[in-house]
Amino acid sequence: MKKFLLLAHGEMQRTPEFFEAHQKWWSAIQDRVVDSGNPLVAGRRVTSNGDVSDISPDMTPALGYSIIEAESMDDAVALMADSPMDMWVYEAMPM
Repeated sequence: MKKFLLLAHGEMQRTPEFFEAHQKWWSAIQDRVVDSGNPLVAGRRVTSNGDVSDISPDMTPALGYSIIEAESMDDAVALMADSPMDMWVYEAMPM
């Protein structure tokens, strides 16, 4: 199994319907979760020359992360089918 990083992006509708859909989706993928992650707040961008700036809402910041296991990128993407959030999916290459 390979590991994949999930980054939640975009607006979350923080309604009872959103939380119900999220809980249903999250329960369905529990057997693939390696690290349930956490919400992300107060991000900063650090450039290679040392400039530091806050990550603003117009920069589409990541809202949270999780790590899952899947056979392939297609398998990982298929697990996002019922997610009520926009997700960015990255394969974590072993080092």
